[in-house]
Amino acid sequence: MSGMTETVRSVVRADQCDHFGHMNIQFYDAALADGYFHMMSLIGLHRQAIIERRIGIAATRMELDYRRELRAGDLYRVETGFLTFTATQVITAHRLTRLNDEKLALTARSIGVPIDLALRRRTDLPEDIIESASRFICTTEEVAA
Repeated sequence: MSGMTETVRSVVRADQCDHFGHMNIQFYDAALADGYFHMMSLIGLHRQAIIERRIGIAATRMELDYRRELRAGDLYRVETGFLTFTATQVITAHRLTRLNDEKLALTARSIGVPIDLALRRRTDLPEDIIESASRFICTTEEVAA
């Protein structure tokens, strides 16, 4: 088990900030989505594999815990891992850290279920994907660290 891995590194642009002066929620979500799709590629569910295998993961729940604000010019890192990765359920965890001071800015958890993209119904994830994801299993303590 190697746990979480870096999936995004970026900077907050001024046009991503709202009238309160901090990064707007839509851009936090976009950073997490980028991290999620980076992770999917790392475990073998890159775009071509999704098309060929007709497998996707539909999000059913997302929880965000904001800890600190990000402002224009702040550098940040997203790290991603899996709390659970089975044939029938995926629980993805993200940790977003402000690099200027290494302070945790946000943690997130999303629950998803695998779907057959052609039939638009639940399916099971293949063993090779589960095996590949196993190296990114993490704990809730690791996410909050």
